[in-house]
Amino acid sequence: MKLNTFSRASLLALFMSALISACGGGGGAAEIAQTTTPTTPTTPDPVVVSAFTLTSSEVGQDGMLSSDATCDGSGSSPSLTWRNAPVGTKSFALLMSTDPGDGVLKYNWVNYNLPASLTGLTKNSVLVGTYGAGSDGPTLAYQPPCSQGPGLKKYKFTLYALSYPTPLKTATSTVTGIDLLSLMANGILGQATLEAGYSRTSASTGASNACQWVRNSIQASAQVPVSVNCDTQYAYVSSKGLPSHAMMNGITATNLQVPTAQNFWGSNGWRIPLSPELAVNPVSAVDGPIGIAVNGVPIFNPCKQGGCQNGDTKVLGELDICNGHAGRADDYHYHAAPICLMANKPDGYWNTHPVGWALDGYGIFGFNNADGQIASRDGLCGGNTSSVSNAPSGYSYHVTSISPYILSCFRGVPSPDLANQATKFSPMRQPPVTPFGVSNMSLTTDTADSFQVLEFTTEKSFVSTETGKDSYTNSAGTYKIRYKALADVDLQTALAKTENKGKSMCWVFQFKNGTGAVSQPDVIYCK
Repeated sequence: MKLNTFSRASLLALFMSALISACGGGGGAAEIAQTTTPTTPTTPDPVVVSAFTLTSSEVGQDGMLSSDATCDGSGSSPSLTWRNAPVGTKSFALLMSTDPGDGVLKYNWVNYNLPASLTGLTKNSVLVGTYGAGSDGPTLAYQPPCSQGPGLKKYKFTLYALSYPTPLKTATSTVTGIDLLSLMANGILGQATLEAGYSRTSASTGASNACQWVRNSIQASAQVPVSVNCDTQYAYVSSKGLPSHAMMNGITATNLQVPTAQNFWGSNGWRIPLSPELAVNPVSAVDGPIGIAVNGVPIFNPCKQGGCQNGDTKVLGELDICNGHAGRADDYHYHAAPICLMANKPDGYWNTHPVGWALDGYGIFGFNNADGQIASRDGLCGGNTSSVSNAPSGYSYHVTSISPYILSCFRGVPSPDLANQATKFSPMRQPPVTPFGVSNMSLTTDTADSFQVLEFTTEKSFVSTETGKDSYTNSAGTYKIRYKALADVDLQTALAKTENKGKSMCWVFQFKNGTGAVSQPDVIYCK
């Protein structure tokens, strides 16, 4: 029987199919189906990158800047909050600029070395990061906007996320806004901006004659930043509470406190009444601050803490050659005429220009009246009603070489700072000792490591403490207290500790004797 042609072809096809399958060259029906019906590839979801943003509670919904952040308020630096910083950010830098309308850009706030861990700055934040110099003078601090002339002024806050770690290397300690832009130009990963407006007129509170008296009296420098801002009631004198002259030299009785920077900024500045009023009954001034010197250093009454029954600080030898010393908050202040400050001007200058301001708003002048005659002192508060220049009329105080040196009571109504004086100070350590006799006290800076060094000699042994619950016995001899403010990573590490929550400044202390041996362990104190 013969096969027909169709049958032979069919058998040949079957044979070839079997041969291919046996050689492993196919995937069967499933592979044929995949080849003829390919699947559509899926597209991955796009990655959403949130915008780097900057906001402030001091900028209203209308885009206007709060007056409290300007010279027509307390002059507090505004709060800032930022989100979604770029990946890889190692530090931040901040610039606040003013466009006054004349084409000349000015800087009010130059701040860098802000740690990458930060997500904002609180209102009136001080000593966080490193301050540069604004355009209104050399002051290394926030400079509240005080643009002259009417009309809307525009301000811009720009936060830069940097690939540079802290500290940002600079060639000088005084960095301007233009300097900072150049320094960080190659390390900017991203920036967030916030714009605000503010209008001033000739009737603005910071433009009043009373405000100008206080503002014009202030003597500031890059080393000693001081500023004055005014609302309707008060002039706010802002400073870190340290003078430019030498401190602590010549003290013969000490409690081992040292001068450190204070937070007397913005709303925590010293409030001086702009329109002083005579009090029906004079107010006692037997303890604590009575005013502020024109270099931003507080002035205290002559008595020791707790009242004059505890003694006169000057008579007891607790003041330096400038009539100041460090108090229990490691703060520097005067207890008598600030003669080192006054030495910067001719004697006659202080007859007509205040050397300070009492907390009741009246001026504190030099030893003489405006006419050059020795100032008379009434039997009430130690001042007089003679005519004055550059200060409110009605009453004035004058420094003398006789206790109570400045004033014995307030003839006017004091600002709330008299009753609330304790809130302005933040003690960071227990007073190490009760005052004891010393000689050869001096405060210098070690140029090798920038530590400040308080050195003294004592003929008697004394007991010191770190916590108030421990004690260290020190024999007669020479001693050095070395201390330095922490910055950058060291500061952030210290502030991260639970016991330092809510604090912003820290110092490391070292205690050594005359031979360089450690007299008690190193310690870090914060406030």
